[in-house]
Amino acid sequence: MFKVGTLVGAGRWPNQSAYPDLWEKPVAGKVLDFCDIRAWANSIYFPTDNPHPGEVMTLALKLREQGVLQEVTPVHWDFHSHQKVTWEKTSSLRPYAEDVALWKAAKALRMDEIEHPRRRKRRDIGEFLPHDMQHLALQRLVSA
Repeated sequence: MFKVGTLVGAGRWPNQSAYPDLWEKPVAGKVLDFCDIRAWANSIYFPTDNPHPGEVMTLALKLREQGVLQEVTPVHWDFHSHQKVTWEKTSSLRPYAEDVALWKAAKALRMDEIEHPRRRKRRDIGEFLPHDMQHLALQRLVSA
């Protein structure tokens, strides 16, 4: 569970299929409170841009009590060209610093593959991660 206001990432890396020098930094999101009206605006429950805060609070507490909001977190994403609020699976989020470290390691791994095309054994992404972030390589293997 992340605190409100925490910067998070979810592996959203623009231009990831391009040459590694063209990869943009990962998209950062900020965790919102589950009762924040931005998380509920233009949803099936409130099809308006600015729903009434009292109605949002009532519905959010009711859904939380029913367990509907148990494994999801509202996140405000900044895509540089636009911003968007989405409900994300909490398990797919990671602290933004970890997302950036994993992005840098993936970028270095891809550059290494390009520079050494004849290498028979592929290097592990853990070789490119800082020592204190080695757990990310294991998480990536488990989820793959």
